[in-house]
Amino acid sequence: MKKSIIALTMIASIASVASGTASACSRIIQDTGDAHGISIARSYDWGGTELKSIARVQVNGTERTSKPVPEYQHAASWQVKYNTVSFEEVETFHNTTGEAINTEGLSASMLYMDDSKYFIKDIKDDGKPAVHLSDIVPFIVESYANVEEAVQAFEDGQWQIAFKTGIGGHQHGFHVSVQDKSGDIALFQLNAGGKMVVHRGDVSTDLRVMANSPLQQDHRAYAAQFDTTQTVGLPSSISSADRNVRGLAATHAANWNDDSIGTEWMNIRGKIKSIFDYGNKVPADMIDPTNDVGYRTWETFVYSLETGGITYYNEGNASQLSLHINDIKTMQTEMCADIFNQAHQTGKISWGACTK
Repeated sequence: MKKSIIALTMIASIASVASGTASACSRIIQDTGDAHGISIARSYDWGGTELKSIARVQVNGTERTSKPVPEYQHAASWQVKYNTVSFEEVETFHNTTGEAINTEGLSASMLYMDDSKYFIKDIKDDGKPAVHLSDIVPFIVESYANVEEAVQAFEDGQWQIAFKTGIGGHQHGFHVSVQDKSGDIALFQLNAGGKMVVHRGDVSTDLRVMANSPLQQDHRAYAAQFDTTQTVGLPSSISSADRNVRGLAATHAANWNDDSIGTEWMNIRGKIKSIFDYGNKVPADMIDPTNDVGYRTWETFVYSLETGGITYYNEGNASQLSLHINDIKTMQTEMCADIFNQAHQTGKISWGACTK
């Protein structure tokens, strides 16, 4: 009976979601062993038309300012400290960056978190530099070398996220994970009373999987109903809570001491993507029973924070292209690549001047 009551409560919470975006996107982190270390797979999911991302590089020394945040006293400005590649969706998400990686081995991931939307009204602007939601991921990765630095800067009041401004004229709940090549992870979530809660952990903890609503403490309550050290008896829907549970089980089962796959990045990349696809990828045309909408995976990014290989997969047309963080290190000016079209047309990345 207790299990049923908890499950119904969780489903009721998730069912408050009004749109397909609110339960979209996932991220997993794995320690893949000595050859490629901490590696990540994350998706961009959406309930509408296909997503179209570009890659944008910012370089050391560039002066940057957040997009306007009129609801806040001070918009953040910063100087880029580390060359960074950001993956910016330009078709639907108003030039929002969901993933970024720097040359120091730090990355950040922003995913939808509908539960946080209801707490935005309680946020008090105390004058800290405010970063637009579209810019928060590149801001963190361009500014800090590791998770500890990013968290310390937040706790010291050096930045806040401009939730009140929103994206595209609408307020949204999001949450942000920051991870580095040591395996350290910090998850920033807006909670009741407008309070930002920072969950700390590493790749061995449940923070290795990131989905959407509910909040982390509620994910933990739901996941506690299942044995995530096994891959039997797991929930099967595409809901965020169920994807989180499957992701925990799949990442726990992964054997990175298996020498049979070798140490080439393409083999490591293939294995982590297969783990991600089992637990967290969302197929086309499936419906989330908690909100009666669908939101398929359109784009997936797989990369190593240790050795710098990065691959972009377009899940809509089964195309892909690869790049390397070493290429980013040598750039001296802002550069862009239309990875959506380049993957489809040539399968090779081509950098040029930014136009969007």
